[in-house]
Amino acid sequence: MSLEERPLTDDHTYTFDELKVLIHEQDFIYFDHTKLDYVTDSLGVARFQLLQV
Repeated sequence: MSLEERPLTDDHTYTFDELKVLIHEQDFIYFDHTKLDYVTDSLGVARFQLLQV
């Protein structure tokens, strides 16, 4: 996973409110049947989590 300045030609773009997620075509197979969730644990630490669905 990396942060990019601009979308690449083969990127898939998903927008959720003000958050934009880009997944490159070659990496798309790793995200098949997954859900991106934003969670906060009991200590207040927030992170993104990928869940199998």
